[in-house]
Amino acid sequence: MLTRQSLLLWWGLTVTVAYLITQYIGNTMEKGHAAVLWTWGVAMAIPVLLTVLLGRRANALIWVWAIITVLATLQNVWVHLTQAKTLMPLSYHTLWFAFGAAGFGYTAAVVDGAPRKRLYAVAAALHVVGAVITLIDKDLMKGYEYVVLALIQGVPMLLDLPLRRRAGHAD
Repeated sequence: MLTRQSLLLWWGLTVTVAYLITQYIGNTMEKGHAAVLWTWGVAMAIPVLLTVLLGRRANALIWVWAIITVLATLQNVWVHLTQAKTLMPLSYHTLWFAFGAAGFGYTAAVVDGAPRKRLYAVAAALHVVGAVITLIDKDLMKGYEYVVLALIQGVPMLLDLPLRRRAGHAD
């Protein structure tokens, strides 16, 4: 049976793996934007569709993440299709740090338990730092930017699983 806990596992795994694949594509393909978009479309379809299947059992937090993930991905697709070159650095780099900062900041505000709040607040703060760095110079983290995102965006969701269990959140 699909639970919020299993959905959190899917979110954490797909985000982590998709960022690592993105880093690989970025390091091996000169023009890999389409491959990255396909990677993210497929990867994010999994937890978004699972969120839909969870339906009313999904809380508002899950729906917020699903909706903003779809919107941010669509924004990336729009930039790619329109070849809006001036928006590409913001769209493909800064947006994902800013997205994480907002999402994890919101998550820290609404989750129960001090350890979980700290986990997500630290993740939000690290995303703010990443957003500032990529806004100043998108190439400053070139070669490891998406590994950093995997660590500060995907891994906190995976670390939340034992924190949820310890706090007694069965679902």
